[in-house]
Amino acid sequence: MANYKGYLLKFGDKVFPNAYILEYSSTPNQRLESSADRDNTGTLQRKTLNSTKTSINLSTHILSLNEKIKMQSVINAGMVNSAQRKCKVTYWNDEDNTYKTGYFYIADVEYTIMDVDSTSKDIQYNPITIELIEY
Repeated sequence: MANYKGYLLKFGDKVFPNAYILEYSSTPNQRLESSADRDNTGTLQRKTLNSTKTSINLSTHILSLNEKIKMQSVINAGMVNSAQRKCKVTYWNDEDNTYKTGYFYIADVEYTIMDVDSTSKDIQYNPITIELIEY
């Protein structure tokens, strides 16, 4: 089955658990332009760069506090600059049907608590959305 190894994301050397993923979408190999202008006949003249960028969005299932902490530790395993939230990520590229590795910015993450259980001392989180934008 192509080059698929059973996971969608890996941060550093740690695989992000598929069991945590509710929804996953990516826009791989986005073309970048150095310029795009119309000439005097109205024809678009594009200068496309050789490099491409990928963006990834995922939402988790409802997570317990321990699951959220485990998810964060996986993400932190790929962190190369915490101030910039810059991570080394290996991801399944659906356009090329292979894995690629790149450096991604993690957008601000919102954590919404669904339930607090004082008896079990646990917290349940609504699905958490994570957005990755390649440098």
